[in-house]
Amino acid sequence: MFVSTCIGMWMWVRTLDVHSMYAYNWRHVWPNGVRRGFQDTNICCGYLSPLDSPVQGSHSCLNKDVYGCMVFVQTYAQGYLSYVYTWLFVFVVVDVVALLGVLVVLVVRNDEERLRWSRANAIFRSMKKANSSVTLHGRDTRPGANEK
Repeated sequence: MFVSTCIGMWMWVRTLDVHSMYAYNWRHVWPNGVRRGFQDTNICCGYLSPLDSPVQGSHSCLNKDVYGCMVFVQTYAQGYLSYVYTWLFVFVVVDVVALLGVLVVLVVRNDEERLRWSRANAIFRSMKKANSSVTLHGRDTRPGANEK
């Protein structure tokens, strides 16, 4: 429960600056083959512009009037990651609902236990008043009552 909530919070915090992660990944992490695939497929060059980390040898970079690939990268990643984030958040919500359900069950169980004990004590007190000479073990405490 705690672990999945922490993972969900971590993923949510990471979504807050996801656009800067794309730029960093384009410039420093992704291999040239991935970047070249984006450039050739979407007719773009570089990340923000043709001057921002283009892949040499890409056909789309021959034309200097093309835009950067930022919009295409963000569109592709958002379409893919929205499913991942949605399912992670669903798991976190299910865990939170399960925790609340467990808490409700514990509270109800404690209330029922307290009610059961109070009923048992009330029954015992009423039996004790009705037959005040009988003890808890069922013996009559009057002198000579247990002798036969």
